[in-house]
Amino acid sequence: MNNPTDEPWPPPRKKKRSPTIRSTTVALAFLFQYYCYFQSNANVVIAWTPTTTTTTIHHHRRRPIRLWSKPSPQVDGSSSSSGSNVETRTKVETTSNSNNNNNNKKGRGKKGNKSNANNALSEQKTTTTTRIEEPCNVVFTHTNADFDTLAAAVALSLLWSKKEKPDYPTHVVLPRGVHPIVQRFLAFHKHLLPLRGFKTILPEDVYAVGVVDAQSAGRIGRGQSWLSTARSIHVFDHHDPHNNNNNNDDSVGNNNNNNPSLCEMATELVIDKVGSTTTILVERLKEAGIQPKPHEATLFVLGIRADTGGLVYESTTVRDAAALLWCLEMGASQSAISEFAMARIGSEQRTILNLALQKTKTNTIRGLRISAVLVGENDDDEDEGDEDDDTDKEYVAGLAQVCEELLDLTNSDVYILGATHQSGGGRRKKNKNKKSNDGKKENNKNKKAQWVSLIGRASPRAVGVNLNNIMHTFGGGGHPKAAAAAVRCDGEIIMGGPEEKNKQQQQQQDNDANGILQKAMTMIEMQIPEQLIASTFMVPIDQLITISAEESVTTARRIFEENDLKSAPVIDPQTNQFRGSLKYNDLIKAIRSGRQDDKVRGMLRSTVTTILPDTPQADLEELLIEKGVGRIPVVDDEGALVGLVTRTDVLRQHNLYENRELP
Repeated sequence: MNNPTDEPWPPPRKKKRSPTIRSTTVALAFLFQYYCYFQSNANVVIAWTPTTTTTTIHHHRRRPIRLWSKPSPQVDGSSSSSGSNVETRTKVETTSNSNNNNNNKKGRGKKGNKSNANNALSEQKTTTTTRIEEPCNVVFTHTNADFDTLAAAVALSLLWSKKEKPDYPTHVVLPRGVHPIVQRFLAFHKHLLPLRGFKTILPEDVYAVGVVDAQSAGRIGRGQSWLSTARSIHVFDHHDPHNNNNNNDDSVGNNNNNNPSLCEMATELVIDKVGSTTTILVERLKEAGIQPKPHEATLFVLGIRADTGGLVYESTTVRDAAALLWCLEMGASQSAISEFAMARIGSEQRTILNLALQKTKTNTIRGLRISAVLVGENDDDEDEGDEDDDTDKEYVAGLAQVCEELLDLTNSDVYILGATHQSGGGRRKKNKNKKSNDGKKENNKNKKAQWVSLIGRASPRAVGVNLNNIMHTFGGGGHPKAAAAAVRCDGEIIMGGPEEKNKQQQQQQDNDANGILQKAMTMIEMQIPEQLIASTFMVPIDQLITISAEESVTTARRIFEENDLKSAPVIDPQTNQFRGSLKYNDLIKAIRSGRQDDKVRGMLRSTVTTILPDTPQADLEELLIEKGVGRIPVVDDEGALVGLVTRTDVLRQHNLYENRELP
């Protein structure tokens, strides 16, 4: 190789620079670096490596100082959407890396003047972030979303985008979790709905916040933190405004009674006494002349149907039926409704269903069949004692549908399903050396918080039972005949004296899963009114039209026709003893056969079911169902007729038709 400088190759080794000169050079390089940065506002990066005194660049051991400018990335304003603002932020970080002194000492010697380019004394990194403002409106569903809250949120989003708030787009946000049947619907329709995730929206970009089917801030999960920055808050619900935890799901974390009420902070508060929140928003869409698309109308039908039980719940109104009819007129798909309306029980839910049927305990209280079961606790006995096996029970969704199935399969009037599971809390590290007070090693197995989910369902026969009030006591809520709550069980007992320990043990028993379920059952029992007996609502004998056993067929026919009777009790004219029942058809047959002058005692139906005055209403109703009779005579211990109970009398006790007159 030719040497262009006529210097010997390799060049003679020269005396090294002193550490003082080297440090001074480094300091000057840093000063020059920051001077260039603040003067030109450019990102300057300097990489410097100490060299020998020579500046010959062709030498493979020598590198000169390199200086270059790295411009900041620019954002093209033309590519951003209209109405969006671009904000650029630059973050500068400086890190210093120096060689270890020991390594420097070891490197001194024949080759001590070698430089390492990888050990740069200074390195500056610049990070540029660009945020594009996207002003929008957000509608929150409640946690563990069902069809009603999802349909209402989509309806409100459609209303705001088309009519009330068209300046900014409106997104629907699901705070946490959905029902299994809703998850199945979203698997096919998610791309057709205005859904957005939390991480795609910044709180400072939100102008208006809508909350549907909830009145408690805790029911919107993480969305609660967005309420303070929103310009306006709009709440739409159909539950009792005095219940701030009006949830009808079995999700964890519903039991916080300290959640602030959305009613107090709402800019617009709409609470109507209808069966579904979707009905309120569908009526607004109809008034505004906004026609939903077929998949939207189908979702609205599913929402109305979910909270009205297919228009069969007591809270259903005429407005719900009218809103559902309008959605059908707008093109709702009946095929899609039949596909997604009925919840399908999965393998996990089916396992719980079978286990619950085996463990269900039923009691008859004042004529009502009350059933309860607790699942998930001590179900796997074979796992006990295995310290290495994590037997924590995770939460299983879809228990509401399981409870409805249990209510029907057990022929109960009220059913309470309790399901224990582990949730919340963090993992604890094992400490094998930790010992308890008695010197024994503690099992520091990873633990989570213990919860019990209570799901309640009641039939229309359960007059007086209000599950909403009961679950509200545990921090949940819902409807009078369908409600739920999730309750956190207390932890370990603190050691103390005998009296304090016994007291704490009793408190723990009251607040564990079994104690919580028993407390709910006690509250239900207190709600059940005293059962009526036959003497309280029967028609007394002085108001009855009776036939004497000594009357002729002709006379009896005249009495029947004058009073428009189909049947009448026959009694002994002297002792009022009940002899049997006489029907109008039997009189007509006797007259046609020429027996019009015979006594009616010869054609009586003596095998008639009778009851005593103190017969409970539940037993009386069983007779109406099993025997198929419409009139049951009431007799005393001597067999004398004292009254009569008819189907109409029983209907009045159930108040099925309120105060309307019944024939």
